Amino acid sequence: MKVTPALKEELADWLDTYWTTYLKGDIETWATFIRDDYRNIGGTKEEIWNSKQEIINYTNSIMDQMLGTVDIRNRKVELIPYGEYMMVHEFTDLFVKVEGEWTFYGPFRMSSLLEKTDTGWIALHQHGSYPDMKAMEGEAFSIDALKAENAKLQAAVKSRTIELEIETALEKVRAEAMGMNKPDDILAICKVMFKELQTLGFPQLRNTLINFWDDEHSSLVDYDYSDETGGHKAILSYSSHPVFEQFQQKIKNSQDAFAELVVTKDELESWKQRRRDSGEYEDPRLNNIAALYYYFYSIEVGAIGISTFSPITEEQLNVLRRFRNVFDFAYRRYADVAQAEAQAREAEIELALERVRARTMAMQRSEELVDVATVLFQQVKGLGVPQWNCGFNIWNIGDKEFTYYPGSPDGIISPSPCKIPLTEHPVFKRFDESRRRGEELLVYEKEGEEQADHYRYMLSLPGVGDLLQSMLDAGFELPKFQIDHLANFAYGNLIFITYEHFPKMLDVFKRFAKVFEQTYTRFLDLQKAEAQAREAEIELGLERVRARAMAMQKSDELSDLVDTVFKELTKLDFALNWCIINIIDEPSLTNMVWAANPETNKPPESYLMKFEDYPFHHSMLKAYRERKTKHVYVIEGEEKTTYDNYLFNETEWKR
Repeated sequence: MKVTPALKEELADWLDTYWTTYLKGDIETWATFIRDDYRNIGGTKEEIWNSKQEIINYTNSIMDQMLGTVDIRNRKVELIPYGEYMMVHEFTDLFVKVEGEWTFYGPFRMSSLLEKTDTGWIALHQHGSYPDMKAMEGEAFSIDALKAENAKLQAAVKSRTIELEIETALEKVRAEAMGMNKPDDILAICKVMFKELQTLGFPQLRNTLINFWDDEHSSLVDYDYSDETGGHKAILSYSSHPVFEQFQQKIKNSQDAFAELVVTKDELESWKQRRRDSGEYEDPRLNNIAALYYYFYSIEVGAIGISTFSPITEEQLNVLRRFRNVFDFAYRRYADVAQAEAQAREAEIELALERVRARTMAMQRSEELVDVATVLFQQVKGLGVPQWNCGFNIWNIGDKEFTYYPGSPDGIISPSPCKIPLTEHPVFKRFDESRRRGEELLVYEKEGEEQADHYRYMLSLPGVGDLLQSMLDAGFELPKFQIDHLANFAYGNLIFITYEHFPKMLDVFKRFAKVFEQTYTRFLDLQKAEAQAREAEIELGLERVRARAMAMQKSDELSDLVDTVFKELTKLDFALNWCIINIIDEPSLTNMVWAANPETNKPPESYLMKFEDYPFHHSMLKAYRERKTKHVYVIEGEEKTTYDNYLFNETEWKR
C-alpha cells in the first residue's frame, strides 16, 4: 500500500471523525470504527481491552469524566503501511479543563493498526500512552528513577510491540480462514502461517503443517507449505514409520496434546524413505542436516505444527500454541466448508440418480432401455468421471455367455449388443466369479501383457471384435492400462472403464447399479407386456383368417383368404412383397398358387405351376413331403435371375 496525498487526506478525515465522536460521547458512531475482536493496550494497568464490547463498556463507565473536559491538540500523524494494513502513529498534546480553564496535562501518543474494508477504515488494534512527568515531592530531578522508569517503559513498549506483531499475524490467519471456499484452501492457511512465523523470528523454520486424521483408513491428510517447496497435500499412513506411528499416538492422546519429534541423523535415511514410499515431494534440504525437529499441537480432529532444522525456544512454542488456538476457528470454518461441499456433492449425485429414475419411469417401450443407459453413463461422466469406455452386461448366474451393450467415451450406448463367453478368458471368468460371490463392486486393473492379451481376445470375437476394429480404423488406440469398475446388480453389471482411480466414486457406482436394477426390472415388465400384446394381436389376426376360411363356399374364394392373410400379416409389421397359398398336387407334380400383392392393383389370382427342374422347386417339394412346418429358401444372384426369367416368361405368372 502506497502512502499518497489522497490517502493522507482520507485518513486525516477518518481520524478527525474518530476523535470527535469519541470526545463528544457519540459512542454508537464511534463504535463503528472498531472491529468486534478489537484489541487495545492503554497507558494504565486497567487499560487492556480484548474486544469492542469491553472498551465500549469501559468508555461508558468514564464518559461523565470525559465530556467537555478533555481535548487533543497539536496532533502530528505518521503513516506506515504494513502490506494490506496501515499503522498510524499520532503524537499529540493532551489538555484537560480545570476550573473552567484548559490546562496542558502532558504529551499523548496513540498507535493504531487499521484495515480498509468495504465500509471504510476500521481499527484492529490500538495502543495509547502518555508519560507521567510529575516528580516526587521534594525532588527537582530523579535521574535514577527516571532511568528505571524508562527501562521499564521500554520493556513494556517492546513487549506490547511484539504482542501487536503476533496479533497482526494471527489476524492474517483468521482472515485467510474466512476466505476458504473448499477444504484444500487449508494450504493457503499453511502459507500465511509460514510467512508470519518467519516474520516473528523463526529463521530455522522448514515448513508449516496441518494434519487431519482419518482413523477409518489408519491415515492422515497432510497439508504443508514452505517458500522453498510450495504447497503440498499427501495421504500418510499411521504405520509408515515406527517413529511416525509413536508420534501420532502421542499427539492423538487428547484434544490439547503437544508432541515433539526429533528425527536424528541416524534415522534420517529411513525417514526420507518413508516420505518417498508415501508419495511425498522430494525436499533437497533434508540431505545435509544433523536432525529434523517437529512440533505439533493437537486440534479436535487433527494437529497443527511446524518442522525446523534446529530446536525452537519456549517463547516460540508459546507463539505456536497461539496459532493453534486461532486455527480452532479456521478448522470450524474448514468443517463448515467441507460439510457444505459434501452436501452439494451429495445433492449433485442424487440429482443424477433422479434423472436416471425419471427416464426409467418415462419408458414406454422395451427398446428404450439403451436410452436410459445412455442417460446413466452420461450422468456419471457429468460427475467428473471421464471414461475410456462404458457399457452394461446382462446374464443369469450359470450362463455360459453374457450380452454386452457397448458404450462410447461420451456414454452413448449402442442398441446392437454382442455376445461374449464367460468361460474362455480369465478376465471374463473373473467377472462371472464376482457375481457368483455376491460382490457389489469389482475393481480390476489391467496392464502389460494381461491387457494386450485381453484385447487380442476381444478382437477375435464376432460383434465386439468388429466394433473394436472399426475404432482402430478410425484412429483410436487401445489403452495400455485401464481400470474396470464393475457394479453388479441382479441381472448383470454396469462397467465403467477409466484410466485412473476414483475412490470417492466407488459407492456412487454401486448406487447407480441399484437404480439400473430398477431400470432393467421395468424393461422386463415392458418386454413381457409387449409380448402379451403381440400375442393378442397375433390371435386376433388368426381369428380373422379363421373366420374368413370358415365363410368360404367355393374354392375360388381362396383369393379372398390369401388377401386376408396378407393384410393380417402386414398389421403385425411383416414387410411382405407377396403372400402365397400353395395347393400342391403331388401325383401330378403341380401347384396351384394363390398370390396376393397390393402393388399389382388387382385382386389375388391363382396360377398353376409345375414342379420343374429348379433348385427352389426341389427344395419346396422336399419340405412338403417331409411335412416341415417351416421352410426357408433364399434365392439370390444368378439363380434368382434365371428363376425370374422362367417365372415371368414361361409360366402363368406372365399374365
